[in-house]
Amino acid sequence: MRHLLLFFLAFISFDVLFAQEYTVPANYSLGSKEDYARYEKDIIEASKWLMSVPLNEQQEKRLEVSQFVFKWINGSPTVNVEITPSIMDFEKKNSGMLIIYMASCARYVLENNYSSDRVAKDKAALHDMVTVYKSGKGIEKDKKMEKLVKADEEGRLEEWISSNLKVEAGR
Repeated sequence: MRHLLLFFLAFISFDVLFAQEYTVPANYSLGSKEDYARYEKDIIEASKWLMSVPLNEQQEKRLEVSQFVFKWINGSPTVNVEITPSIMDFEKKNSGMLIIYMASCARYVLENNYSSDRVAKDKAALHDMVTVYKSGKGIEKDKKMEKLVKADEEGRLEEWISSNLKVEAGR
């Protein structure tokens, strides 16, 4: 059991270290459907990197990664990310939460066979935002985020989504 725990901790550490080493592809091109498919793994890794690095660190690289993710999502023929005023509210106190939400939505879709289940996608992305917020690194207290954290901890994210994002289950 002890060896299994050590292996798990080493695996998690490697995953976090790898995510911190992400680099945006040089001279990327997003002109065709094939271009978007070519960068799907990069979007997944970019999402992990955005989550692993505190919001107030590596600002220049964060901007570069965020721009890549935003451009990719904006033109993607396979991934759709819906932004609502409730999601935008999280950006007010903690700049960077919006791109974490967007990148996490994209990662969910890509890691789940191009899922079109909006509630599941929102739930995964909101949980990622909660994870970043709870890390406390580069984070300002936010009453709205505290309510989301509480909903996540109590297993009520779907209820929060239904009330705040006006999404019906299965859509």
